[in-house]
Amino acid sequence: MRRAALSFFRFASSAALVGLVGIPRCARTNDAHAPREGPPPVAARGAIETVDVPGDERVLVVEGSARVQRPIVHLHGMCADPRSDLDAWGAAAREHGTVIALVGDVPCPDKPGTTKWTDDVEAIDARVVAAVGAVGVARARSLDDAEILVVGSSMGAARAEALAKKNPSRYRRLVLVGSPRTPSPANLEGASAVATLAGEREPQQMMRSGARLLSEAGTPARFWELPGASHGEYGAEGARIMSDAIAFVATR
Repeated sequence: MRRAALSFFRFASSAALVGLVGIPRCARTNDAHAPREGPPPVAARGAIETVDVPGDERVLVVEGSARVQRPIVHLHGMCADPRSDLDAWGAAAREHGTVIALVGDVPCPDKPGTTKWTDDVEAIDARVVAAVGAVGVARARSLDDAEILVVGSSMGAARAEALAKKNPSRYRRLVLVGSPRTPSPANLEGASAVATLAGEREPQQMMRSGARLLSEAGTPARFWELPGASHGEYGAEGARIMSDAIAFVATR
C-alpha cells in the first residue's frame, strides 16, 4: 500500500511540474533542435555571395553599403577566376557600390572550368544590364544601370574599354587593370574618369601611357602601381589601392 501511494505521489508531482512549465517534457528535451522562425542570417560584411540571373550564369556579388546604390561591374581576365579578384579587393570596394562579377561566355579549352570573353560587345552589354537588374531585385536595391562603374582586369579591361566606346552613356567610369592594350582617348572620349593600374612585376608602359594620354585629352585619369604584384595579381596592398582607384573614378 505504501509503494502504491509513493508511486502515485511521484506521478502527481511530475505531472504538476509539467503543467506549471506549460510544455511537454519531450518538447523541452528537443527544443534546441526545433526550427526557429525569423529572418535568415545576414551575410558578413564583404562576403562573396551568388545571385541567379535568368537565362545566364550566376554572378558573384559583394553587397555594397546601404547608402550607395551604384553597381560596380567586374570583368575578369582571360581564363581567370573572378572570385580570387573579389577576394583581393571586393570587401574594400563595397563602400563605393555593390560589386557584381560576371563570368566570361567562352570556355577555355586548355584550362577546364574557366572562361574568357566573346568579341561581341553588344552581347556583353546585354549580360551586364541583365545582371545588374537581377542583383537589384534579389537584394531589393535600386541599382542604376546608367551609373555603372566597370572594373576590367587584363582581357576584361580591353572589353571594358570596348563597352565604353560602344555605349559611352552607360560606361563612363572605368578602372582598367593590366590591359593588353594602351587605353585609347578616342575610345574613351565619353568617359567621366579612368583609372589605370599595373603590377610592379609586369610591364607598365601601356597603363602609364594610357593615363597620360587620357589626361592630355581632357579626361580625368590616373595611374596606380600594385606593389609586389605580377600580371593578374593585386599584391598585399591591392585592397587599399583598388579602393583608392575606384573612389577616384566614382567621385567624378
